[in-house]
Amino acid sequence: MIPLDKKTARKTGLANRAAISAEARKEKDTAIQKQVIEKIRDLKTVGCYVSFNDEADTSLIRQYCYETGKVLAVPKVDGNTLVFHRILSDSDLEKGCFGVMEPVLDDPVDPSKIDFMIVPLSSFDEKGNRTGYGKGYYDRILGRCRHTAGIAYAEQKTDLIEADPWDIALDEIIYA
Repeated sequence: MIPLDKKTARKTGLANRAAISAEARKEKDTAIQKQVIEKIRDLKTVGCYVSFNDEADTSLIRQYCYETGKVLAVPKVDGNTLVFHRILSDSDLEKGCFGVMEPVLDDPVDPSKIDFMIVPLSSFDEKGNRTGYGKGYYDRILGRCRHTAGIAYAEQKTDLIEADPWDIALDEIIYA
């Protein structure tokens, strides 16, 4: 099988994600988040993006972390990389780079200390390869993480995606 180039995979995944109805998206978001919560139940430190536009929702995951006293670290763009900072509630977020909600607290968490890193994606394949938005922010930190999991909708799954040497495959993809 000839791998899909990343640009085509990204475009296909984003188009398929955008086509999901609001009703279906809500059901899928709940199913995905329940799976994630089950996986992080016994862990201490969770890294998680703050969902934006039509990305798989992370609000229930964040709420679970707040309620159970987990260390929740969310990303903030710093130059050409991401720095993760602990937050205690969604009120610790403000609109940042690209309009994405980012932490206002200056409480950095080293990615190597994060037990479970939840990663957004635009497309994925069965081998854990992913495309993001093309800037490589997550690729710069994934190699330092203990366990990485992308969350997505089944509609974002594509054929094998070409991987460059610097691309880091995820440990798992959780989807519905």
